[in-house]
Amino acid sequence: MHSPRPSSEGFDLSRSHFAMNLHRVTAPFISITALSLLSFSCVTQRAYRDVSEEKRLVQLELQDLNSFVGELESENELLRGELGIYTASGPIESSYTADIDQRLEELSQLADGIAGSDITLLIVEGGYGLRLDDAILFDSGSATLKPEGAELLTRMVDEISPGIYQRIWVRGHTDSDLVTKPETLARFPGGNLELSSVRAVSVAAKLIENGIPRDRLVVAGFGANEPVAKNDTAENKRKNRRVEIFVLETISGSAGK
Repeated sequence: MHSPRPSSEGFDLSRSHFAMNLHRVTAPFISITALSLLSFSCVTQRAYRDVSEEKRLVQLELQDLNSFVGELESENELLRGELGIYTASGPIESSYTADIDQRLEELSQLADGIAGSDITLLIVEGGYGLRLDDAILFDSGSATLKPEGAELLTRMVDEISPGIYQRIWVRGHTDSDLVTKPETLARFPGGNLELSSVRAVSVAAKLIENGIPRDRLVVAGFGANEPVAKNDTAENKRKNRRVEIFVLETISGSAGK
C-alpha cells in the first residue's frame, strides 16, 4: 500500500497561512522600528543644533573674556609701572616746579595747625606725595576717620583739585604688630592687611566726597609689607603706621612700560 501524500493544494494553503501569520507578526515590529529610527533622527538633529548653538555662544563669551583680559593686562601693566615710582622708602629726587613747591608748603601749613600731626611731604617723579601719620586720621584699631582727619582731607582736596593730575594713589600701611584685640579682630579678621586696606578706602571715599573723580583714584592696602623704618622701636612703628596719598600729575613713558 502506498502512504497518502499531501496534495499540492493543501501544501500551498499551509504556506500561505504561515506567510500571513508572519506578516501579521513582523509588520508591527517593522513599523515600530521605523518610527523609532525617525524619532531618534529628529532628536539627534535637535540635539546637534542645541550643541552647535551652545558652542557658538561659548566661543563668543570666550572672545569677550579674552578681550577683557587684554584690557586688564594693559591697565595692570600701566599701574605696575606707576606703582614702581612709589616703592622707595624715601622721596625720589626729581625736578619739580615752583608751583608744586608752593602748594606743598601750603599743605604743610595746614598740617601744622593740627596738634600732634605728622605729615611728610615727598617729591616723586611726575608729581608729589603726602605721607600722613595714622594718628591724624584714625583712632587705634579703627578705620573710621576722626573729625580732624576728615577736615584735613577736605582742605587737601581744595589744594589738589585746581592742579592737573592724571592719577591719585591712596595707600594704607601698618606696623608689624599683629592685631590681637578681639573687638578689632572682629572688625578686621584679615588683620593688618585688611585694616590698612579699609583705611585707604575710607580716605579715598572722603576724597571722592569732596570732588576727586572716582576714576582717577587707585586704592591699595599693604599691611606691614612696606615699612619705611625697622619695626624695632615705638617711634619707628609710629612712622610705619601711615596713609600715603600720591598725586601723579604726569605719567611718564617709563611708567606705562
